[in-house]
Amino acid sequence: MSRIERDWFLALRRLALGCTLLLGSAASIAAPKFGEETLALELGGFLSDFDTEVALKGPGGGTSIDLEDQLGFDSDQSTFRGELAWRFAPRHRLILGYYNFDRSASGAAEGQIVIDDPDNGLIEIDAGVSVKSDFDWELIPVSYAYSFYKTEATEVAASLGVHWVSTDFGVKGTFTLNEEKSRFVAQSESASGPLPVFGLEADHALTQNWHVGAHAQYFTLDYDDYSGELVDLRLQTEYWFAENFGAGVGYTWYSIDLTVDKGKGYKLIGDFDYGGLEAYLAFRF
Repeated sequence: MSRIERDWFLALRRLALGCTLLLGSAASIAAPKFGEETLALELGGFLSDFDTEVALKGPGGGTSIDLEDQLGFDSDQSTFRGELAWRFAPRHRLILGYYNFDRSASGAAEGQIVIDDPDNGLIEIDAGVSVKSDFDWELIPVSYAYSFYKTEATEVAASLGVHWVSTDFGVKGTFTLNEEKSRFVAQSESASGPLPVFGLEADHALTQNWHVGAHAQYFTLDYDDYSGELVDLRLQTEYWFAENFGAGVGYTWYSIDLTVDKGKGYKLIGDFDYGGLEAYLAFRF
């Protein structure tokens, strides 16, 4: 069993152990019909395939850094995924999600890397130099959805919300700093903030127990120090084994291009794409 498969197995086993208590309390609650639940909870794992580029550019230059190809980051990673939806009126919902990726790598740089930082200056990492690096990514999507079309078997909604994004990137090693060779450098940059999104989502009950759904969210922004574009697509299917308990699988594709103007000609640029399969346990009350 590979490391990724083992991580998935352990995560899903922990979730399954926690189901007993939830199902026990849910047994006395009348089962909600499709589209009539007050609370819906999804807890599971997400196996993603990454393609990541970052750049710290300034008046002295700077190059785009492919984290997977140049710094040796693993392109595959599993992580926890959670989502909670509150239907506070028949056609109105609030939805909160959570993803977190903590990634790191250590090895020889593939190709020269140049970073121009307003605090440290010009950092040059030659090909073959040993580099320790990390890239942390946290995503908390929050949205409001209004169901403008709703029947006993189908629900279609428009959504408006924000994706709170927090990212940190850092490198450590002995590099050339401001044309001085063999200098130890610990360089890190971070950015965070809410990105507005709007979207559509649809769910359909094929049978009483088998449901399918999809959602799409998008934003483009050019405001103050931030500019970029975000696309979030998801397909999923669920099967309800009991009145309040089910399981689902899905596929998510997420892409964000973001530029942060740090002033005086310095910019932090990120191009972050990931997609992959997810499996989760579902609860409704």
